[in-house]
Amino acid sequence: MPKTLAIFGAGPVLGLSLARRFGREGFRVALVARTRENLDKLVAELAGDGIEAAGFTADVYDGEQIASAVAAITKEYGRIDAVEFSPGGGNMGEGIASVLDVTPENLQLILDRFLLSGVALVRAVLPAMTERADGAILFTAGQSGIHPMPILGNAGMAQAALRNYFHNLNSALADKGVYVGAVNVGALIEGSVPHRTIMSTPGPLAFEPEVIHPDVFAEKFWDLYTRRDKPEVLVGSFGQ
Repeated sequence: MPKTLAIFGAGPVLGLSLARRFGREGFRVALVARTRENLDKLVAELAGDGIEAAGFTADVYDGEQIASAVAAITKEYGRIDAVEFSPGGGNMGEGIASVLDVTPENLQLILDRFLLSGVALVRAVLPAMTERADGAILFTAGQSGIHPMPILGNAGMAQAALRNYFHNLNSALADKGVYVGAVNVGALIEGSVPHRTIMSTPGPLAFEPEVIHPDVFAEKFWDLYTRRDKPEVLVGSFGQ
């Protein structure tokens, strides 16, 4: 039976590249996002590549909807072999505050988005993975969890907590057949909303941003999944 990759927060840039990379290895792909129209477009593109995929609507910031999507995917495909969590997408910049502007309220917003929803996804998929002693949980993370940047005050706090979480998960699950790891984004992903927004800004840029094609990130995810020899990799050096 083919293996199944579930992408929570699937979009037309990194999500599509990731689906194609795993799809080339024979994976079926379950795509989870809020908008049915966008999911249908992704499913159609993947079908054109000969990759079996299906869309499942859910708000990936909502724990109950995450659990419902996991149940629906499991019913459709029998099991989830690997799950990838990509919070934010086009909305990633909303609510981010510099360190001097962090408040309990805007910190809670970002913690809900980057950390607590990821914990909810782990809680939903982990029991089945540990029961069969096989599986992988992958995160798209941010370089601010490794290299603090004052302009990413609350985001860096959430990313640092997420980094602590996936490192500890990987250690705790090492003898249970389940791998946990993350690709840290340290550059603009080509074609993403942040990339298009910055490049469309009138006038000269204050600096030349590093831009990396999403296929590069997808390849790093595949390397982590297959090698399982380290819990993370940083791609790019944005802000350093």
